[in-house]
This record gives sequence, structure tokens and C-alpha cells, in this order.
Amino acid sequence: MENEKSFKLCITMAGAVSAGAYTAGVMDYLIETLDLWEKAKEINRSRGVDHPDYDHSIPMHEVEIDVMSGSSAGGISSSLTLLALADKDFKSYNKDNPSGKNNIFYESWVDMADTSGSSTLDKLLKNNDLKEFGEVRSLLNTTAIDSIANEAIRIREPRKIPKYASDSLDIILTTTNLRGINFLVNFDGRGDASQGTVITNHGGFFRYKLKNDKFKAGIPESEDELYYVLDISKKKHLRYLKDATLSTAAFPIGLRSREVSISSEYIKRYPKYLFNQSKGIEPLLPEGAVYKFNSVDGGIINNEPYGIGLKVLKEKNPKHIEENRYGVIMIDPFPNKDHDVSESGKDILSIAKGLLRALRDQVMFNQEGILDALDLSDRTKFMIEPVRKIEVNGKWVRPKSDMASAPIAGFAGFLSRDFRAHDFQLGRKNCQAFLRYYFAVSSENIENRLNIIPNDVIKERFQFAVPAMDIKGEKFFPIIPDMRVLRNFNNQVDTAKYGVDAEIKALPFPKLSFTELEKQYKKKIKNRIGSIVKYLLKNRFLSFMANFFYIRSAGYKFVKETIKEELGENDLLK
Repeated sequence: MENEKSFKLCITMAGAVSAGAYTAGVMDYLIETLDLWEKAKEINRSRGVDHPDYDHSIPMHEVEIDVMSGSSAGGISSSLTLLALADKDFKSYNKDNPSGKNNIFYESWVDMADTSGSSTLDKLLKNNDLKEFGEVRSLLNTTAIDSIANEAIRIREPRKIPKYASDSLDIILTTTNLRGINFLVNFDGRGDASQGTVITNHGGFFRYKLKNDKFKAGIPESEDELYYVLDISKKKHLRYLKDATLSTAAFPIGLRSREVSISSEYIKRYPKYLFNQSKGIEPLLPEGAVYKFNSVDGGIINNEPYGIGLKVLKEKNPKHIEENRYGVIMIDPFPNKDHDVSESGKDILSIAKGLLRALRDQVMFNQEGILDALDLSDRTKFMIEPVRKIEVNGKWVRPKSDMASAPIAGFAGFLSRDFRAHDFQLGRKNCQAFLRYYFAVSSENIENRLNIIPNDVIKERFQFAVPAMDIKGEKFFPIIPDMRVLRNFNNQVDTAKYGVDAEIKALPFPKLSFTELEKQYKKKIKNRIGSIVKYLLKNRFLSFMANFFYIRSAGYKFVKETIKEELGENDLLK
């Protein structure tokens, strides 16, 4: 039985390549804040309201993470969040854990595959993958990504997931299926293929729950249900999760695509989710119990998968939706701010460029659930995006670049651990401000939406105003109260107990010496380019001999100039 009085959360995490460190920081702070609040409530419950030490400033309403949907880097962070919730040893990154020990977010996104002997970039530039496969499968060596996944997605000491996560919690990872799934659409209702037409879908998703008393492992018996229940004490189930996670993050060409095997029974249930009903639509699958396909980055078709997340949330919680006791949070390191809709040129290159942009824009416009998302009630949809401010002439202004990992289409984070550490901290800082001053309900709707009637002590501690600190401003109440706050209205925080975590400061914007970068990686980049050329031209020996050195030098020059230009434009060079 679902908790009908709780406030339900759907969290969507967009793709971001290495800038996923930002999303990881957001989720780390969110879980830590929920955990602090839950512990405070548990103490109150154990004491009872009449106990002399009962803390009357603690709001006792319930908030549950019910659905998480993610694409690419956001898909990785969705999987990491699921594992963090189920891991007894998980520790948040904070003043008491500055190295991020036992923090699956920090270890996966900041430390990555760095070791004392080599960096993650060193490993991405190695050539052993070319020898292993005998062909070029990606520009970068993804062995490093595999090692990160192996360390993160493994059997850990389990715990029952906290009360702030639903016992029917779903995670949804998008994928781009290069093989595609054919569907026969019958127009005569008799199932005669000659009277129908075949359409092919290349988008898809993996949907998982955790095994518990309500859900047994595997595919549910009901044909109307489309998800897989994981038993994370089993290596086989962790392998399923790892394969799905790596497949949603397989940035095309840059990182290796992934072959995925799933049950054909899972695919047979797709029509309900793709077409709202299965009648008259039949998946055309090869014979056998297993369906295999080559998968690349889920962000190609659906980089911001709020539609499918919202669909599942509505399906599970019709009463919550009806009574507005829910919220949808989008975490997007790269929200689209492009307002340019000018006409393209008429030459062939301009037409090609315009065509690619049109195809991508139309895919994003057509994504499932967009109309439902736009139709959400007031203060039910929210976004967390990177915001960094610097002081210039006594005023706080936005710099040109918020994130260090953003340049080179989001690959810049692979160049430096400092870039990733900065973005992780920025994610935590932005989440702190979001929870305190944005993720809120209007004061007159507290009882209806949160199912509590806050006393004056609670209001005094957590209520805030818009405009900020305006006694006559409109009053709001945070959906997730931050226990580090003493008085939210004028930003009084508990530094005595929480220290620097009470008011997170952004790390200094990192700077990189391009001379040192080139000194360390020039030879390795050229060797990687040269090896790729060798394998691409291995059956064209004469052409290879004539062009090898030119291509390697020209390729390195392009890489060098691109990196230097983009780091310089984003104020990341010393």
C-alpha cells in the first residue's frame, strides 16, 4: 500500500558526459539532507510529542523519491543513487568525509579511474582496446569506464532503503537501440501483416525496481507491468544493471557502444508504454527468449527523459497527482538556451548542418510526455541547473562559464580531476540553495500539499519570503527542510554543528596550464590517433604509408587547437 499522505518525487537527470559530476553533487547533497531530516524525525517519533526534549521545530511530513529517470551521465547517476540508497556503508561527502570515502558519487565522478600512477585520461588514451577488438570501436579507450563501473556497481553490504525512498522506487535509463524494434500496426484488426504497416522504434528504456517484500526478483507476472526487479545480492542482476548503465552512457563514437541482451518478454510489453495501448500493435521479434541489440547513448533520442518518468509517476500515484502532492525535478547541467531559429543557408553544407539540427530538435520536441509535463500544476515542476556567481566591483554576477567540465561538448572533465571536483561541489552548493529557497510550496498550500499544519516554531525556522527577506513578501515553505538551517528567512545557519557544510562555498574556478597538459599528453594523444589510423587503414597499406604521418599530425593539431581554444574561452587556462 502506497503512503497516500506522502509527497512524491520524480527526479530526472539529463545527459552531460563528464559534467555528470555536477549531477552527482546535487544527488549527494539531496540524499544527505533527506537523511538528516529523517534522523531528526525518527528521534521525535521515538520520544513522542509530549516528551520534554521533543523538537517542535522539525516538520514531520513525509517526502518519498518515487521515480528516477536518467539519460547518459544522468542515467549513471540514477543507478548510483539506487545503489547509494541500498548501501549500509554509504557516506556523504562533507567536512567529516573530505576524501569522499564510501561515497559512490564522489568516487565514480571525481576520482573516476585516477590512481597514483596514472590519470583517467591516461587510461582513455591507451591502445590496448584496439588490440583486443582488432578494430576501432571508439575514439577513446573505454576500459577506464568499465573499471569505474566495476567498482561502483558491485555487491555491497545491503540495507533497507530509507523511508524517504519509496519501497516501489523505479529507476528508468534511456537507451538508443541501433538495431531497432519493429512493430506491426494492424489497420484491419485481423492481425494480417499484409493489411498493416511496419514502424521501427530506436528509442527505449530499462526500468528497474529493488527486490523487497512487495516485489520478487525478475519480470512481474502481469503482462501489463513493464519493469525488472533487481536482487542486488546477485552478481547476475548487478551485471544487468551495469550493462544498462554503460549502454545509456555510451556517447556515440567517443565511447564504445554496448551490446545488450534482454528478455524478449520485456520487449513484448513495450507497446503499452510506446503507444499507450497494445491492441493492434505487435512487436516483431526474432525467435528466442533473448533479444540482443547494440546500444549507444540514450541522450541521442531522449536526453531529458522527464516524459517517461512522469508517465510512471502518474501511473503509480493517481491520487497524489490529483491532489498535487508531488513534484518533478529536472537536474540538467546543460539546459538548452539556444533561441536561434534563423534560416539556414542554401549551400549544401549549410543544408546538411541544418538537417542534423532539425532532426535533433524534432526528436526532443516529440519526446513522450512533453505535453503532460507542460500541463503540470503550478509549483510542481522544478529545475536544478549550474549557477556560479563571482564578485565584480562589489556586485555578484554570472561569469561566462559555470562549470569547468562543460567545454569540448562536456568532455573537458576528463582532462583534470580539479574540473570534476569543482563541478561536484557546485552541484552540492546549487542543491543547497534549491532546497532552501526554490523547492517549496506557497504557505497557504502547506496543509493540502504536504499534509501538515506547521506550528509557529516550524514556520519561524523554515519559512522564507519572495522577494528575499522582505517581511511583506509572499511566503513559501520548503518541501524538504534543511536541518542545517536555524532561520531560513534571513539565512541563519547552524555553523556550530555543521561547519562549512551549513553554507557551502564554491571551490575556486580551476585553471590548467596548457603547456603542462601538452607536455604530459601530446605523445599519448598522437599515439592514440596514429593507432586509430592504423586500424582504420589496415587493409590499405599503401594509402596508410602515404598518409599516416600527415593524418596523425593533422589530427593532433585539430585536437590541440580545439582544447586550447575552448579552455581559453571558458577561463580555464593559467
